[in-house]
Amino acid sequence: MSATVDQTGSEQTATAVKSASQACASLDREILSVLSSEEVAGIGREVAQIADGNGWHEFKSSVVLVRAIVSWLGEPAVQPLGFHGNGIGPLEVVAKVGKYYITGFGIETDDDLTVNTCQRHRARFSQSHFEPMNLGVTNARFTMDGAVAKRATARLAAILTEEIDPDIALAVLEA
Repeated sequence: MSATVDQTGSEQTATAVKSASQACASLDREILSVLSSEEVAGIGREVAQIADGNGWHEFKSSVVLVRAIVSWLGEPAVQPLGFHGNGIGPLEVVAKVGKYYITGFGIETDDDLTVNTCQRHRARFSQSHFEPMNLGVTNARFTMDGAVAKRATARLAAILTEEIDPDIALAVLEA
């Protein structure tokens, strides 16, 4: 009899995880849709001018994006992490929410995050790691001191809030 109860419990858990994965995939599509919009592309071009580089990749790796996610979902829910690859860094900043990571490339799981980030930055897996990052401290790659960065953060946070309900996003990511 207890085997039946255990089996039922595990089936319910499997269903909940499957539902969360489908919800997460839907949220991922919505986030990527927002990030690929023309208005956000304009924001990205502005940010790329103040970041180390001049392309869309710099925006997707930037503190501006993570700060916008913090504004969108609330500071207590988001843990900013900096990716350090090949002994240097941070090369990219990601936002950890619950058990998922929001990057400029979509929502990633713990299993895929390091591998994908190493591939994006051509970094060795054995020499790469994530560390908590204080968004208030800037470095040469991720400047937040200027008016452009602050304006871009505020506008991107507003776009995310307009397009995706933050309460629903938190429910999906923290499930």
